Amino acid sequence: MVRTVALCALLAGLALAQPYEHVVVTADSMVGAFAPLGDYIENRMGLNDTVVAVDDICASFPGRDDAEKLRNFIRYAYQSWGTTHVLLAGDDDAVPVRYAWGRVWWAGITMMIPSDWYYACLDGDWDADGDDVFGEASDSVDLLPDVFVGRAPVSPVALFVQKTLSYSSDSTAPYLRNLLLAAFDIDDSTYGETTAELYDSLYVPEALKPCSKVYDSHTGNHRDDMLAKLNEGQHIVVHWDHSNWNVYGCGWRNHGWTLSRNQLSGLTNGDRLSIIISSGCCTGQFDTLDCIVEHALGAPNGGAVAAIGNTRYGLYGRDAGQNPQRTLTSLQTERVLATMLAPGRTSSLESFTTAKASLAPLADTSEPDRWCMYTYTLFGEPCMPVWVPAGGGVEETDNGEVKEQRGGATIVRGVLFLPGAPSRKLQAASLLDACGRKVMELLPGANDIRHLAPGVYLVRSTSRVNRSAPSVTKLVVQR
Repeated sequence: MVRTVALCALLAGLALAQPYEHVVVTADSMVGAFAPLGDYIENRMGLNDTVVAVDDICASFPGRDDAEKLRNFIRYAYQSWGTTHVLLAGDDDAVPVRYAWGRVWWAGITMMIPSDWYYACLDGDWDADGDDVFGEASDSVDLLPDVFVGRAPVSPVALFVQKTLSYSSDSTAPYLRNLLLAAFDIDDSTYGETTAELYDSLYVPEALKPCSKVYDSHTGNHRDDMLAKLNEGQHIVVHWDHSNWNVYGCGWRNHGWTLSRNQLSGLTNGDRLSIIISSGCCTGQFDTLDCIVEHALGAPNGGAVAAIGNTRYGLYGRDAGQNPQRTLTSLQTERVLATMLAPGRTSSLESFTTAKASLAPLADTSEPDRWCMYTYTLFGEPCMPVWVPAGGGVEETDNGEVKEQRGGATIVRGVLFLPGAPSRKLQAASLLDACGRKVMELLPGANDIRHLAPGVYLVRSTSRVNRSAPSVTKLVVQR
């Protein structure tokens, strides 16, 4: 059952050091709306969950402002509760924002950047020189994350929760094999299509090929083509073009074509929900008016279940003489795809944090790279699974045995053999049906499943390793 921490119980809970691996931070008025999500996380993900109101945190923890108080709370939860995942559930008026100082020296731009990376990286205070300007080069900024953080700046809350549960509960939907590469010219020598083709050749698995593509080299109206593809239902959307807080570019430079917030709000892809990954500028600028990401997440008849975008400018490095594919904005997108789509890997939105962490050393000595690290933000539940179809998943042999190709569990004549520690550190598991409902408990060794009806089942571990979400193996029971 989801537990809600109120002010009167917060300090007592701290003293008891309750184990809450997953924490939702939100406004007091929205606490109850996250109960269904918490139930799913506890019962299906194996993470203890709690919801904490921002007002209670700000009244109970020290800090020079609300953002620092919130970070101090997250640090305490990490140290005392074993917290590994934090959902910041609210817009900038509901959940505090930390602005980090950024500079692109070769463009002469200095800006304060909304950065939830501040809440993921918990060492130091990001203000070593004590001037109340956070994230400067002189501030010894910690860029290595301790917890997985995502933000949900959407309204109504019930819609965000419903979309997350709808997506998480169905790993077999046919549309999950749909991936859209939408990439366009940035200038007369920088072609998004080149970058997208790099992604296709290196990271898109065979199960997602051939993927859909909308490029500047194609004929027709790219805006209409991209909108049509989104309405068809694209699982993963990779977007590379100029953008702004209120539009996704789709041929901006050559045609002036964009997708508006209203067009994103009006998407009709139903429960074929997208995960949108964009390198465009300001698509995640949630701290001003409602940005394009918020409209994608808030679309009532479809749209997105999660998105990755920049809260300020993305950088492609032309003026620094860099290869656009090797500047940190593109590298972050590339590393997210490499991590999320890696063969034989059970994926989740943790891929966002893992990918950024691998690039953090580049930002230690480069102000433009640190800018990109600050601005690139996850909008969605950080422990949400990403259902990347495997290339077949299981195979049936001539003698009627069914074996899982990637290892981890084997079915032989109606008996499910589950490995134990230490090979995969799997000590117990639940068998779920395709809708995420628990069918039976499993133990390492032989489990008789001859009573089960034919169909698709999921083996989800109930033990976790190294702060990762529980592993999931898809099995097919045949007769």
